[in-house]
Amino acid sequence: MIVNWIYGVPTWEMASVIVVLVVGLSLIGLAITTRFLKVELRRKHNEFTGFNSALIGVVFAVLLAFIAVEAWESFGKAGDTAAVEASLTGDLYRDATAMPEPIKTEVIGDLAEYVDVVLTKDWPAMAVGAPVGNDGWVPLAKIHRALGNAQTVNPVQVAMVSEMLRRLNSLYDARQDRILAAQDHIDPAVWWVVVLGAAIIIGLTYLFGMESLAMHMAMTGAVAASLALVIVLIVAFDYPFRGEVQVAPDGFRNVQQIMETAGVKFAHDAER
Repeated sequence: MIVNWIYGVPTWEMASVIVVLVVGLSLIGLAITTRFLKVELRRKHNEFTGFNSALIGVVFAVLLAFIAVEAWESFGKAGDTAAVEASLTGDLYRDATAMPEPIKTEVIGDLAEYVDVVLTKDWPAMAVGAPVGNDGWVPLAKIHRALGNAQTVNPVQVAMVSEMLRRLNSLYDARQDRILAAQDHIDPAVWWVVVLGAAIIIGLTYLFGMESLAMHMAMTGAVAASLALVIVLIVAFDYPFRGEVQVAPDGFRNVQQIMETAGVKFAHDAER
C-alpha cells in the first residue's frame, strides 16, 4: 500500500512528505532528549561526541552513497535494456520489409502486435507494479514459427532468415531482462540498514550541548533533511518503471511511428 502511494503521487509530493516526516520526527526526538539530558552534561562531552559523530557519519555516508549509486546504475541498466529491446524490434522490422511474401506480411503484422502489447499492456502494468502478462510472448512465437517454416533457396534470403532468428532470440532475452528489471528493487534488509543508520546519525546530534535550543534544532533539522533527500533519491530510482522518474518506452514509440508511417496498422488504431 505504501509503495503504491509513493509511486502513485508526483515526485515532489513524495519528497516533501518524506523530508517533513524525517525532520519532524528528528526535532521531536531532540525536544524529548533536552528534557532528560541537561545541556551542561552534554556540553562536557562535546569533543568526544563530535569525534564519534564524524567517524560514524563517514562510514554511513559511504554506505548511503553506495546504495544510491547502485540504485542509479540499476535504473540506467533498465533503461539500456528497454532501448536494446526496442532496437531489436526495429531491426527485425527493417529485415522483414526485405523478405518475400507471405513471410513479410506475417512478420510485420506480428511485430506490430508486439509493439502494441508493449505500449498498451506491458508498460501500464509495470507502472503500477502489476505482473507483466504473457501477451507479449505470443507474437514473438508467431514470428519464430513463420521464420522456421520459411521456404526459400535464395542464398541472400536464407542468410537473412538466419540473421532474423538470431535477432529474435536476442529480443526474447531483452524482453525477459526488462521484465526482471521491473521486478527488481532494493532488498528490505537494506532499507532497514538505511533507516537505522539515519536514526543513529540523527540521534548523535542530540548529544551535543548547545546554549541555543533553536540553533540546535536548526542543525539537527539540516542533518535530517540531508539524509531524507538522499533517501528520496534512492526511492525515486528504486523501481525503474514506476513513478514520475521512470524508464519511458520512447524507443518503442519511435518504432511504432516508423511502422505507422509505412502504413502498418496497429490494434489500437482499429479500435478507434
